[in-house]
Amino acid sequence: MKKIMLLTAVAFIMGCGGNKDKNTEGDKKDSGAIKQEAQKFLDSYTKTFQKLLVDLNEGQWTLQTHIVPGDTMANYKAQQSDKAFADFTGSQENIDAAKKFLKKQGELTDLQIRQFKYILFMAGNNPASAGNLVPKKIKATNDQTEKLFGFKYTLKGKPVTVNDLDRILKESNNLDERLAAWNASKEVGKTLKDGLVNLQGLRNGVVKPLGYTDYFSYQVSEYEMSSEELLAECDNMVKELWPLYRELHTWARYELADKYKKPVPDLLPAHWLPNRWGQDWTQLVNVEGLDIDAELKKKKPEWIIQKAEEFYVGMGFDKLPQTFWEKSSLYPVKADAGYSKNNHASAWHIDNDKDVRSLMSVEPNSEWWGTTLHEMGHIFYYLEYSKPEIPLILRNGTNRGYHEAFG
Repeated sequence: MKKIMLLTAVAFIMGCGGNKDKNTEGDKKDSGAIKQEAQKFLDSYTKTFQKLLVDLNEGQWTLQTHIVPGDTMANYKAQQSDKAFADFTGSQENIDAAKKFLKKQGELTDLQIRQFKYILFMAGNNPASAGNLVPKKIKATNDQTEKLFGFKYTLKGKPVTVNDLDRILKESNNLDERLAAWNASKEVGKTLKDGLVNLQGLRNGVVKPLGYTDYFSYQVSEYEMSSEELLAECDNMVKELWPLYRELHTWARYELADKYKKPVPDLLPAHWLPNRWGQDWTQLVNVEGLDIDAELKKKKPEWIIQKAEEFYVGMGFDKLPQTFWEKSSLYPVKADAGYSKNNHASAWHIDNDKDVRSLMSVEPNSEWWGTTLHEMGHIFYYLEYSKPEIPLILRNGTNRGYHEAFG
């Protein structure tokens, strides 16, 4: 009897072991099938994503580099490509698929998981469930872009460029002239104000269907932080830098008061600073015997960009692709060109691959020398992560803050 019971037990155990092996093999097959299914979806998504991304960026490129008064076609085409991109990235089908695969993320690779999370992040900005708020937001965004970069700046009743205004704030010692230039640089705000209020409401409304409280919380999520966490981090940075900033602020107040022959102010008047946003105080520092601007004025604008490329190549990066030079918009628009463009420097990654461009209005001076180096930093960073081993939809850098730091 004991032998029979023992044999029965052994047979039962062996039988269980045999089923377990079969189940494990079945689980592996299921897991492999899920990975293949996920990859098939990602490959299809990526192909469509890249095509629509190129269309979107090309539409925006035209809208910002060739602004013709009264021409509505560029805005219309940009809206059409923006809407196609939004319809795809925010489609309920893509949202549902990403959520479905993420429920099985234990059976996916790390790169697949990251891509599905990014697909959901992209959907958060244009979810189909937001209804007609999405096309309204797209139109409002492009309208603001056109108003901002098509704005005609004037000073004392005469047309000027932002480079002209920057030059005054950098070089003039006449406070009346400086104040007039600073005020002229802010006139665009009157044109933008109502549209910005409308755009704010649309942005906040669009992101709510996927659980974001507002557009700020949506953008902050890219850092894998909550709004409260990011604000606390910013407060902490301010506290850490405050002793140094207080000393610099005191030094600047006394230096500028002496320069303009005025009493030392408690707060710095914005037009005293050498930058229309008050963000860069570099020009306050004067090193005796060193005049970079005087040397740069001897050069052509092309020299500035070529030397910036050499700077990064000297650190081990590959040279820029020829298409960068062919497709970028690097210099100021001539006064008689019949069109204007965005004068705010930017770097563009058109296809998330090798089509990189820069939009600038380079002149041979120290401000544009620094700006060019910064924008080239973005460009070379784009190219550095545009490699086969990095999925195309993940070629956006660690985060926007890191991108700016690299620049």
